[in-house]
Amino acid sequence: MGLFDFDTEADKQAYQKLNKLIRDLNVSYARDYSETKNKRYIQYLETIRKSPESTPIKPFALFVEVAYTIATNRVDYHMMNHLDGMQKAETLYPQLFPFADKTPAFEDLCVIFVSFFQSNGLGSRGLFHPTLFSTFQHKVNYVDFMGTVMEHKNISSCLESIAEFGLSVRAFFTEDESYTANLKQVANRLLNSANRAQILQEEQKKVEHMAGIYDIDEADVAKTEQQLVKANAILNGTVGILEEADRKTSQLNRIMKDTTESIQELSKRETALISSKAASAKEDITAAYNSFLEEQRQEIVLQKDILVSQIYQEAEAKLGELKAMAKAITLSANTDLQRINKETAVAMEKIQDLVTNDKEIQKILDKADANQDIYEKISKLEILSNQNIETLTKGFEAQLAAQSNPQVVVAQSGTPKAATVVVQEGAASPMVQATTVVDPAAAPEVIAATEVTTQVMTGVNMFFDNSIPFTERYQLVMEEKQRRMKNGEHFHEKFDDVLTILMEDANPYMIGPSGCGKTYMVKQIASLLGMDFTDIGYINEEYDILGFQTATGAYSATNFYRCYKYGKIAFCDELDNGNSRATVKLNSFLSNGKDACYSFPNGESVKRHSNFRIIAAGNTAGNGADANYNTREKIEESVQQRFTPIYVGYDNAVEEKILGQYKNWYQFCVLFRIATDAWGNLNDCSAPGILTTRDTARIRRYLDNRSLGMEKILDYEFIQTKDMEYLAFLTKHMGERILSFPEAKNIYECFKKKVEELRKNGGAR
Repeated sequence: MGLFDFDTEADKQAYQKLNKLIRDLNVSYARDYSETKNKRYIQYLETIRKSPESTPIKPFALFVEVAYTIATNRVDYHMMNHLDGMQKAETLYPQLFPFADKTPAFEDLCVIFVSFFQSNGLGSRGLFHPTLFSTFQHKVNYVDFMGTVMEHKNISSCLESIAEFGLSVRAFFTEDESYTANLKQVANRLLNSANRAQILQEEQKKVEHMAGIYDIDEADVAKTEQQLVKANAILNGTVGILEEADRKTSQLNRIMKDTTESIQELSKRETALISSKAASAKEDITAAYNSFLEEQRQEIVLQKDILVSQIYQEAEAKLGELKAMAKAITLSANTDLQRINKETAVAMEKIQDLVTNDKEIQKILDKADANQDIYEKISKLEILSNQNIETLTKGFEAQLAAQSNPQVVVAQSGTPKAATVVVQEGAASPMVQATTVVDPAAAPEVIAATEVTTQVMTGVNMFFDNSIPFTERYQLVMEEKQRRMKNGEHFHEKFDDVLTILMEDANPYMIGPSGCGKTYMVKQIASLLGMDFTDIGYINEEYDILGFQTATGAYSATNFYRCYKYGKIAFCDELDNGNSRATVKLNSFLSNGKDACYSFPNGESVKRHSNFRIIAAGNTAGNGADANYNTREKIEESVQQRFTPIYVGYDNAVEEKILGQYKNWYQFCVLFRIATDAWGNLNDCSAPGILTTRDTARIRRYLDNRSLGMEKILDYEFIQTKDMEYLAFLTKHMGERILSFPEAKNIYECFKKKVEELRKNGGAR
């Protein structure tokens, strides 16, 4: 049941409210009995109370509500002119309610009617225009529209022009929302311009053109008809040409058919003649071949004994040479083996003596025995340590073998090359590479002592080693994170999730707006894991991943290649901004197992390093462009399925730590972001000019260095690039919630003042 329904209970409540109003007015007017209008107003209300059916505003409850609103409105209606306000209400009533209580949407109109006489309402200001009001299907949109323009100084003189425009274009809009938006835009131009007639004409033309209505000149129509006649003539001529072409084509087809038949007949005759000659020539060749074979057979029989004897003698001599060479090689190998065993024994004795007699090593071992915590950590790394020691031992033996029996490879020019020994023990162990450089002029003793260079490459990262339980690895990382947090480092709320997915050998895809800290998070993850990471940027072509062969035949390696081969984190930033066809090439690396290999364009088959990981980031979910990121492409579905999406937004906790003691600025930033989010939700799109974490860090620098004051920070970080309608929304939304952010009040007042100055200047900055 509505407030203004005909109902006995509603009438009783209205009578009670009217009685109270009359009593209150008698008290208020007691100090000024000489004022005739005051007494007349009370008399007017007394008359209605005695005869409710005589109210010019019906129903009775609506009349009482309007009378109460006018009497309590101390801004627009003082005691001197309450009766004037009521007279305005009686004048507006038939314009809003042409069918009294039978008027469509009666309840909604009653609420709007009462709002006209509240503080700064349309009724008190005389800004109600019945013609313009009638153009709105939903009357609340009229109130919304007037609320955006009523403060302008030219509204009274311009209202008729606005109504004229609205009446002329309303038929071209199917819904109130688009009509209201267009009316706001045109009203803003009319209010700030002296030449209103020209603006009305221009805007009416725009709306007509949007609706597909254009002015057509009769001369243009005549000219078009002439061109159409010419086109028909050309078309008829073309048809004749095509018919002639078809006729000539038919003749050509007949000629070609006759020619083809003649050629086929001639070819058959020539083929028969050639076949006859070929058969005769074949018989002659066969006879000559058989005669030649017989002559060769007789010659072989004659030379057989001589040939067999000669071959046997040569084989005996060669066999003797090979036996002598094998004996010499056997003696040399035995000698080298004895020397290697002797040198190995000496080296092992030296290592044993060093470990036994070195006091520093003994101290370390004693301390390890006394420290149970160190023993527990050593047990976690036991697998890695054993593998590394075993691999290094094999590398040392390979060096001894290279010293005692170097292999010299001689190029075509006669210059010896370096001999290389490579030992690799699984993906989880380091790779030891010994390179021996040989001097061709040196004696064997010098060659054996040639310098050996050893390069040890890092094995599996402890935090990626599946032989260690995940909970233990994760606990170590979290301990380091807590230590850094105690030292003042900030971590995003999504940090732990991204880290967990990476440690589980999955591929996180961080989705978030610009400046929310995605790249900084990757730096922190790499630092905690003790790894390097490379930002390879967005992928435009396949060679951005694979590299390419240059014109000289050399291979141009990419950062992605180095990450894959040497075990780094490849950071694919702005993945959604790359070429989707090239990005598909990532599939070969996103689903690889730890033993996977890939053949790069240089022909090298590279084994996937155990530490290789991929992290990607983008501003969209991979479904294509949106209002703020309009150059983004849709990421191919197969690529999306291989990534784990994580939405990374702005973290107020991080920004609170960034701004530190500047709590007033932190509260203002939170209040501003709430307003931008509200605008985005209202318009079903991302808000422009949002405040980023990067922006808050920049504001902190301004404040610390005192390089920019409050007004300039507001100008450059919060106001510039935003249109007046957007700023007006933000100001209103923030003003409604400023009481919840008391420390930001001064900054908000400065922000509001600057927006109002822009509004008065027509948006001129």
